[in-house]
Amino acid sequence: MTMGGLHLLSGLVIASFIRNEKYKKAKWGIVWGSIFPDIDILASIIIFLFTGNLNNAMFIHRTVTHGFFAMGLVVPIGFLISRTRTDFKWVFLFSLAFAFGMLTHIFYDLLDGYVAIFAPFSYSKYSITNITDPDLLTLGTFFKIYNSIDGMSDVIFYLSLWYWATRKANITNELKFAKKLLIVSFISIVYFSCLLVLAFTDISVEMHIILVYAYWGIIHLPLSTLIVQIKMKETIQDFSFLKLRE
Repeated sequence: MTMGGLHLLSGLVIASFIRNEKYKKAKWGIVWGSIFPDIDILASIIIFLFTGNLNNAMFIHRTVTHGFFAMGLVVPIGFLISRTRTDFKWVFLFSLAFAFGMLTHIFYDLLDGYVAIFAPFSYSKYSITNITDPDLLTLGTFFKIYNSIDGMSDVIFYLSLWYWATRKANITNELKFAKKLLIVSFISIVYFSCLLVLAFTDISVEMHIILVYAYWGIIHLPLSTLIVQIKMKETIQDFSFLKLRE
């Protein structure tokens, strides 16, 4: 059950080791790819809204977008796009890095849970550690606590980009959006802190999950998997944990 924020943070850490300006698009690709597989949570939310069945909604997560087939499609698509125009040559490098980012995401998920790595051809789920796949709905307070922290974890990514754009790199055209990320971060911290408190009450796991994803699905899901990746791409390409003390 690797947290979304840790996937993003891992992407930033790995990308930080790319120091050659020539490969800055690869940094962007790694970070974006490191969280992209979780876009399937949108499908989980839709399934729940139409069926009301939480188990079915949760099953679709870690399937198609977490499979080797989806990851493998990225590179040839990137190669074909890169051949259409000379100013699109960077897309191939980006796609290689994006696929690598996806691979790190899949690997982490295989360590602490079950992933349908052969989807859409097979929906059997596998785990490197062979940890027993529990019925999450029976974990009670622990799962509610975890879910609250997981929902909040994306804030680490948002604040990292805000700090870099406003305090280190001063990337002018992204400053306005960086400030919006700061506002979202504070609101998210307050919201999920309230849910963390609720985790210790007798609120049901099902209702707690609904409260988590009612906010996360509307705000964090589109932000982390799409909007931030586009709006803050220059900051992501410039970001480096190795330069934080400079």
